[in-house]
Amino acid sequence: MKNYKMRDILIRIVTMLILGVIIWNFIAYLSDTFMGQEYSPFSHLIIALITTVLTVTLLQVVLKTDKTSWNQLGQSTFKKNIFSFLLGFFLWTIPASIGLFICLMLGWVEIQVHTDLNYLLLSILILFITVFFIEALPEELIFRGYMYRYLNALFPHWGTVILQALLFSLFAYFIGAMYSIEQLQFIPGFAIILGVFRAISGSLWTSIGFHVAIMTATQILGPIHGYFDVSGIFTLQLFAFILLPSLIGATVLSIVYSNYNWSKKVSLN
Repeated sequence: MKNYKMRDILIRIVTMLILGVIIWNFIAYLSDTFMGQEYSPFSHLIIALITTVLTVTLLQVVLKTDKTSWNQLGQSTFKKNIFSFLLGFFLWTIPASIGLFICLMLGWVEIQVHTDLNYLLLSILILFITVFFIEALPEELIFRGYMYRYLNALFPHWGTVILQALLFSLFAYFIGAMYSIEQLQFIPGFAIILGVFRAISGSLWTSIGFHVAIMTATQILGPIHGYFDVSGIFTLQLFAFILLPSLIGATVLSIVYSNYNWSKKVSLN
């Protein structure tokens, strides 16, 4: 890879941001035009696959233009990627499960289930795959992959984490995801958490695993599916889904990757 100047890198980052916004708005247009307002798991999955295909195609063209490889985007061997993905997944799942148990035992949260277990498990699996392809994989490839890699050539890890979170928040605004005070509070913080996981582990797949886990759980509990009535959803999400996994996850990663240096820049060469 060439030794790019700051101007060259910033042009690439802004271009990727604009193209990402165009792709997601195009996907929203397709969804509204051909699938309407009524939620369909199968239609949602098709839209998810289109999102990933467009994103991967975009990145393939950009990386070929830059004469670099996918490994530059925080990836490694297949085996290491799987390990990193599972690490990120369980760094959310285990603390979140403990947090859910605490919330239920203390009476902070009450959950009523309106479907049978087999149907629920199948729905969770389909939603997991959908979230992976519509959010976790494409968004992480762009923001914690491509953008993080280029920003980290200019700024240390701590600065890169902050800047990629700002870019992710801008992206969310321009695709209409900043539609409430809750989203305005959640999205920047979520991007910081994902950036921290990506930074410490050195792997894009750690943030993908964490991303797909939290968003699958959050969405399956939502009213659009109709499987649950949740009392105290804000407490559940704040304490069990965000606070505990973030603190425990960052602590575990800091222990596993104890030689990590927050002030380091990584050359593009």
